[in-house]
Amino acid sequence: MKSKALKAAALALSCALAVACLGLVACGGSSSGNSGSGSSNSGSASTGSYKLVESGKLTVGSDLDYKPMEYLDGDKPAGFGVDMTQEICNRLGLEMNFLSPQNFDSLITQVNGGTSMDVAVSSITINDEREELVDFSTPYYDSNLAIVTLADSDVASASDLSGKPVGAQSGSTGEEWAKENLGDSSYTPYTGPTDALTALRAGKIQAVVLDAPVASDYVKEDAGTYKLVDEIATGEQYGIAINKDNPELKKAIDSALADMQADGTLDKLKQKWLGTSN
Repeated sequence: MKSKALKAAALALSCALAVACLGLVACGGSSSGNSGSGSSNSGSASTGSYKLVESGKLTVGSDLDYKPMEYLDGDKPAGFGVDMTQEICNRLGLEMNFLSPQNFDSLITQVNGGTSMDVAVSSITINDEREELVDFSTPYYDSNLAIVTLADSDVASASDLSGKPVGAQSGSTGEEWAKENLGDSSYTPYTGPTDALTALRAGKIQAVVLDAPVASDYVKEDAGTYKLVDEIATGEQYGIAINKDNPELKKAIDSALADMQADGTLDKLKQKWLGTSN
């Protein structure tokens, strides 16, 4: 009887230990349970969950015609903004999905709709008008506008543009500046800088107003054709456009950007694509 009692006690103790171990595993969870597999339609943010158009993916809209910021290298998205977005996705455990090129002037409306894309990354300047429709991440790049002409043009500064035909990208701050400052000139909107510069070469316009880093890249790549005649100190800041009904996604992106700034990742990307860490 004594032996049977000991065996029974030992068996009971073993069962109790097994239950306790199971309880610890259940409380602790899997060490890889939040590795970013994105198996549900929400991602983990610091204080809640965010919604995604497609499970496990960050669906991104861009015009992809703004080298070196965002552009197509063959059929693949490339540039500073693309690498930055990929790093954000890496830190959030999401797959990056850039959509086919979109018209720049439709991006804010599409993000506001909340069904076709989660965010827009397209060198979008943060301003009051856009903030009425979408939220923006914390700023990730400071920029100005610039004026590009043909290399043999007699235009030497912004003040020389009065009365001359000028082009800019539709919906851009370059367009806004042209309308506000060159009211007596013949302004023409274009889908993107490639179209505007094609018109410049064809003699349809005499200057293009666009963002400084993009203007600098075009001139550097083809100095025999273009020249940068003036930089306009507009003090613009780029942000990632995010649907207003997705505040936790904004928090997650802002957190990733803050970490990237703190650990030097943003500076490294700026150096890689723009030759400066400013």
